[in-house]
Amino acid sequence: MPKLLYSLICSDIIVDGDSGSASYIRVFEHGSVPKLPAQVPPFFVASLWELDPKDQTPFTVHLALVLPNGKKQELGKNTVQPKGTLMHKLNFRLPGLKIENEGRHDIAIAVEQDGKTKVATKLPLHIFLKPPADKAN
Repeated sequence: MPKLLYSLICSDIIVDGDSGSASYIRVFEHGSVPKLPAQVPPFFVASLWELDPKDQTPFTVHLALVLPNGKKQELGKNTVQPKGTLMHKLNFRLPGLKIENEGRHDIAIAVEQDGKTKVATKLPLHIFLKPPADKAN
């Protein structure tokens, strides 16, 4: 089964076409909102997977939002067909999220291969309410 080497949440990704090197712009793990519900703007979930070059079995990466109450919302999935490489970068572009509650939300990343599914990691996304601004009298 592929091994997750790293993952992160960021606002943008720049990938160099020649080298394949990636620059991750505005990495974040929390946000402050003036009121709820709130909309998280579009963002990326970036990941790098280590593969066994001898194993050509396809695998699927699943993303889910785990709410503070434990409920899950599916965010997307992508099936990868290995091509004998050692590593595979996989980036998801999400259109944003509607957030109803303050607290810790998790972006769960799971990998499925040969009928087996394993949660590879959970990335925290903390949502805080901004305190009301003091009004000068």
